[in-house]
Amino acid sequence: MYLLFLLSLMGCAKKHLVKEARSAFTNENCVKTLEIYMRNAKCGEVHLKKEPSAIVIKCKKEEAAVSIWDRYWFRISPAVLKIDSKQLAEVERHTVCIDNQHRIEAYPPN
Repeated sequence: MYLLFLLSLMGCAKKHLVKEARSAFTNENCVKTLEIYMRNAKCGEVHLKKEPSAIVIKCKKEEAAVSIWDRYWFRISPAVLKIDSKQLAEVERHTVCIDNQHRIEAYPPN
């Protein structure tokens, strides 16, 4: 019972962080805005993974992560990308910014 409470509490905290990140964007130039927030979080370098239709980035730094910008990983894909109906709800839940060119999703670390 205690474990279930803890897991639900962690889920709420993660939802709060994604909601907080969503409110940090104005849906204008999502990629540039993400870059600014990550630089402000002292992310001089990032881990980068290229996917067929997206790029995934995560802050790479020595000191401890303190915010969503240096802790979460972000998936950047074209705004016009057709999303499979089975994945649409999850993608929308994690989308923090979408402009004319890009969609950015935020996911908690593993």
